[in-house]
Amino acid sequence: MSGISSIVKDSIDMHYHIGPDVLPRRDTVESLLKNEKGKITGIALKSHGFPTISVINTIEKKPEFPFLIGSITLNYFMGGFNPSAIYASATMSKGAPIIVWFPTIHAENHLLKNHSEYEIPPEWVRDPKFKPRLKSELKAIKVTDWNSKLFEKCNRVLKTIKENNCILATGHLSWQESYVLAKEALKMGIPTIVTHPMQRDIKMPIEIQKELASKGAYIEHCYVMWLDRDHPEDYPLKTIKNDIEEVGYEHCIISTDAGQIRNPSPSECLETYMNLLHKEGISEQALATMAVTNPRKILGME
Repeated sequence: MSGISSIVKDSIDMHYHIGPDVLPRRDTVESLLKNEKGKITGIALKSHGFPTISVINTIEKKPEFPFLIGSITLNYFMGGFNPSAIYASATMSKGAPIIVWFPTIHAENHLLKNHSEYEIPPEWVRDPKFKPRLKSELKAIKVTDWNSKLFEKCNRVLKTIKENNCILATGHLSWQESYVLAKEALKMGIPTIVTHPMQRDIKMPIEIQKELASKGAYIEHCYVMWLDRDHPEDYPLKTIKNDIEEVGYEHCIISTDAGQIRNPSPSECLETYMNLLHKEGISEQALATMAVTNPRKILGME
């Protein structure tokens, strides 16, 4: 087994979309476990629309590898900033940490940058039975007011995340909102992941990434950012490599953000992505730090 193949086997993918969901997905929990057995150590399951611990708990005999990490995303489907939904998922997880993603498709930043008139563009779903909703029917979710202060309902969510030993991920918020949110979460001692900050709808400045990393945040770099885009030149591998080195390997994680029908499995995505980054000059040791060591730190497995 090559060095990178061995790293992939020990990796934990902290960002994988699971079905059934509003958007089409490659895997259900059953197919994912069947296909990834022995190929990867752990996978965090994400959905824009439902708490994934519920589907994890349908598995009667949970496999040792890959183990699955539950999550909840604070979109309107879950009631937005809903402490009770977080509490329920954390309770169902029975002591294992879950990830709480802040709003994705219902974040103001996402709705503004999504140039479609629809909340979920029909071409993303490609189902004649799908009934899209106009963005004008929704009130976009923000975490800060006009003075860049967190709303009280957001503070209540942070309190629940802390009390239930959850992990925070910034979702599709603007970088300005993510900055305020992450600083407060880190001050409270909450493990914090800055979700794909180089994505073109977010574009968090590298100096802000470095500042948050210095306070304890982990900066996420995803397979999907380079390999599953209509315009891959938006995210050149050289830029990804330079950003990782600027922030420092010890402050970054590599994940897939995959699960879309046209993408490969988590282990295949990670192996492809790591090989590309290795060719750009990132060492195997650095890749292992980002894909193996750092996810374990975030999950409290040190």
